[in-house]
Formats: sequence, C-alpha cells, structure tokens
Amino acid sequence: MEVASKFELHYYLSNNSHQINALLRNNCEAEILAILSEISSVLDIEAELIATAARIGGFREFWDVIKGNAAAITILLLVAQLLVTIAPMLHESEKEELEKELIELQIKESELNIKNLRKELKGEEISEKAMEKALDQLRNNFKIMKRRSNLYATLNASQDVIQIGFAVLNSSFSEVIEEKKVPRREFSKYILSSNKLKSEEVETEIEIVSPVLKEGNYKWKGIFNDQKISFDMLDLAFRDMVLLDSVSFQHGSRILCVLRIQRELDEIGDTKITGYSVTTVIEKFDGSTTVETTQGKKYRHAKKLIDGQGKLFS
Repeated sequence: MEVASKFELHYYLSNNSHQINALLRNNCEAEILAILSEISSVLDIEAELIATAARIGGFREFWDVIKGNAAAITILLLVAQLLVTIAPMLHESEKEELEKELIELQIKESELNIKNLRKELKGEEISEKAMEKALDQLRNNFKIMKRRSNLYATLNASQDVIQIGFAVLNSSFSEVIEEKKVPRREFSKYILSSNKLKSEEVETEIEIVSPVLKEGNYKWKGIFNDQKISFDMLDLAFRDMVLLDSVSFQHGSRILCVLRIQRELDEIGDTKITGYSVTTVIEKFDGSTTVETTQGKKYRHAKKLIDGQGKLFS
C-alpha cells in the first residue's frame, strides 16, 4: 500500500459555495485534530499535524503529518478515516458499549493488545493486519466516540453543509484510498443520544461524616477513597433504623456497603462522576464493634449463589 501523509476534510456546500462559516470550520477542525491526536497517543505514533492551504471544490481542508514512521502514520490516517465514517454500522454497538463496563480481565487483555500493536507499528511496512487491530482497539474509545459525535452535531446544525468527505492523500495530493463521504441525511446516526455510562457498583467502606437523622431528601456525607463525598442513602431498611434511633453514630463510624457511582462522558470524552448512592449497607463499624445488617446477610447470600453459578459454568 502507498505511503500517506495528508488527511483531508472536504465540506460539500449548498449552491456550490466555496465559503464556510468560520466558527463552524474551527469547531470541526478542533474535533478532527482531537481524534487524530487520540489515535496517535493510544498507538504511540509520533505525529505532528501541520495545516495546509485549503483548495477549491466545496471547501477543502488539509493537514500534513510530519515526523514519525511513514508506515505507522499511513495506518494512523487510514484508521482515522474509517473511525469518522463507519458510525452507521457501529452506532448500536456504541450504544451497548456505553451501557456496559469492561471487566478487569478484558481491560488487561486490551492493554496487552495495545502494547503488542505498538511494537508492530514500529516496523517499516504498512500492515493491513496491524490496521485492522488498531481499528478494533479504537472503535469503542470513549474520547473518539464523543469527539466524532461533537463533529457531526456541529455539522448537523448547519444547513449549508450537504455532505462531508474524508480522504487520505500522499505528498502529491493524490488519494491513497478513495474518499469516504457521508451525506447530510446520515449525520444524526453519528451523534450519541446520551452521554450517560452504566453506573459502577463497588463493595467498599465509607467513613460517615454526617448522617441524615430526619425525614427528607437530604444527602449523607462521608469519606470514600480519602475523598469527601455526598451520597443518597437508598437502603430504606437502614435509613429507617437510623430515623428510629436503632442505629447511632460516633466519631469514626464506618459502613461496609454497595456504593453505586453514576458516570457520564464530558464534552471531550473523559469519564466524570455525577453522583453517588448507597444501595445496600452490609455492615456498620464502631471501633472494634461490627454489626451485620439483615439486608447485608441477604446480599452476601445472593452474591454467594451468583459466584457459585459462575464457577459452575466456567
């Protein structure tokens, strides 16, 4: 395969115009550069992007990629072209990805795959196999998914853009691979309908700083992972025990609980925590005194059954 060094973003405009809104252009450029930078970072490819003068034909933007391994840069650009144009095929799987959490084993496997892929990309040959591996590792990257969504949301807001094209070129501006186009009617398919991620649930200890001792929609305060947090107490049995003075608190009181952590993607694709809630209080500690709750016993029994089923079918 021929070596590539340029990435093109081609705006197809209504009335064959060659002018584009400056703010729209800058916003789209920011998202494309962020996607290219994220791919470069994940794959550990040295790449410096240089803007090149736009050309006639709708409105065409070009970025030269200088420095770095030519073969690796070619793969970077080809993967970028695919990642910004295959959303209709991946949209449903992206939605599923936003609703699930990778287990620790899968995360370690993914990290190992990236490590091995980086070694492959140090070679001087353009490997289609390496490109497929890179695409597989990056297609569910939250930052790329969000930046792509931002790009198409920006384009969708402008009636002037009737189609968008992405091309990978050589140093002479000839296509290394055919330009991939996305018509306006398909822009919405690339836009994430929600930034919310599946809540993470962990069994952990919280030191109680401020319990809620009266009726009402008030948040408890505690210390989790050496940080102060506010959380909702969703364990109604434990909350009733507190309101009925069946449970008291003192300095250093702690609970072992199931903590639900609500998360979502921010505008650049980073994961941020939006809230905490305790769904089950398993035990309460005061110094050397430990009290297991009724719901804690039920939780442990259910967990034991689930773990047993997992071993049975493994």
